[in-house]
Amino acid sequence: MRSARPSRGKAKRPLKPRVIVVTEGEKTEPQYILEFLRLHRATNVHVVPTGFDPRGVVEKAIEQKKEADATSKGASHVHVWAVFDRDEHSRFEQAQQLAKSNDIRVATSNPCFELWAVFHYKDQAAHISPRACQRLLEVLCDGYHADRGKLFRDEAAIRNNHDIAVQRGERSLVERQKEGDPQGNPSTSVHVLMESIRTQEGG
Repeated sequence: MRSARPSRGKAKRPLKPRVIVVTEGEKTEPQYILEFLRLHRATNVHVVPTGFDPRGVVEKAIEQKKEADATSKGASHVHVWAVFDRDEHSRFEQAQQLAKSNDIRVATSNPCFELWAVFHYKDQAAHISPRACQRLLEVLCDGYHADRGKLFRDEAAIRNNHDIAVQRGERSLVERQKEGDPQGNPSTSVHVLMESIRTQEGG
């Protein structure tokens, strides 16, 4: 008579990484990300709005990472992202270097985050100013107002147009690279963050 095989039990699923997203903006970016999280039922992402310039955003992200690493004690991975604009910020390059040296992931937009929102509706291949980009989004998105309530919470666009927005975001980076101006205007890498959340919930 054969001896009973020991029960192997169910294989343990790897823990989802904790994700912290530190944003430059206090309205548009966090509200959009929160709407995206709601639609995709992602519960492992924490959004921290700042209102700081790019370097200040990265400094806050570093602070958040240190606190998260201290509290997690290695129990789960912690991915920290800094989201900020090129705009006219003088410390944009400094911020990117600081992020790289401190293992902070970066999602940037040139000229501004609103370009990523515009990509949900149409392409934008020509150079555009921050103000013009905001005005364009105002025309495309009923709930967005450039002078007040800068909210991109168009559920239908976020749900149904995400894939085409990702394609436009990827193309913007490729085209600027071809032109010899990586991260030039117009371009965004916000899709990298959002795809990370969507496909692996932060992984």
